[in-house]
Amino acid sequence: MRRERGQVSFASHWGRSVATRAARQQTTFARQVSKQGIGLHTGAPCGVHLGPAEADAGVVFVSDGVVVPAATDHVVGTERATTLGSGTATIGGVEHLLAVLWAMEVDNGRVEVEGPEIPACDGSAAEWVALVRKAGRRKLSAATGEVKLTEAVWVGSGDSWAVAAPAARLAVGVAVEYVGTAAGRQTLWMPLSSRRFAAEIAPARTFCLQQEYEGLLAAGLARGGGAGNAFVVEANGYSKPLRFPDEVVRHKALDVIGDISLCGRRLAAHIIAVRPNHRLNVELARALRAAWQEIPRQGWSQGEMTR
Repeated sequence: MRRERGQVSFASHWGRSVATRAARQQTTFARQVSKQGIGLHTGAPCGVHLGPAEADAGVVFVSDGVVVPAATDHVVGTERATTLGSGTATIGGVEHLLAVLWAMEVDNGRVEVEGPEIPACDGSAAEWVALVRKAGRRKLSAATGEVKLTEAVWVGSGDSWAVAAPAARLAVGVAVEYVGTAAGRQTLWMPLSSRRFAAEIAPARTFCLQQEYEGLLAAGLARGGGAGNAFVVEANGYSKPLRFPDEVVRHKALDVIGDISLCGRRLAAHIIAVRPNHRLNVELARALRAAWQEIPRQGWSQGEMTR
């Protein structure tokens, strides 16, 4: 929940060379599970039903019978949250759930949504981690490919920028700066695993700055926000006790991971984001998707392949 900083002004990658390697079998949910709640921005009742999907289906959302793939082509909004849509169907606030599915290696799933948003839960992704663990994972016969970058991909706008750089394993680095607030400047660097994500990123909650709160309400946002699912960053403190001293930057890392998952591939890279927002994150996902768009999703064989 932070101010978007204008349109992304540049995007670049030096070549389109990438390699894919089949690291493991694809997965889906072992059983169907559900969660009810309210939407953070609309305050409306919302529900989600997670269910299995076939190999190579990817993650798809279903709203009023309309299927909306979790992909950059279906992003229709990035103001305070990431919204997916197709036709008249829209689903807001998808980034926390998507971050959990990506970090916990759920490759395929059907997410049936009731209401205009994904439930806000407690403002973090911890309840989604618990729900995905309850659903369990089932291996599928098809292999999944991990993209290994050989050239950097980057985007930026003003003093905000993000880059995905070649690396042997996935790691995320985030830096934020909120001048005149208790948060100040915070940085985070974390090699990403499902265990570390669940313990150190997922519990970080949504926040807003004190001076922004009234503006959010005036804009028709944060109608479902409150002490149960968000905290306020004040000039000299916070509206409630923090779960981590640097909970602000950890929550921004959660958003980065969820938005980057819309690129549609597992990847080995170092993702670094400075003063990120949802628009910037999605633009990096788009740039990554463009870099390997011609690589087929289906037909990966065991072993290593190069384009």
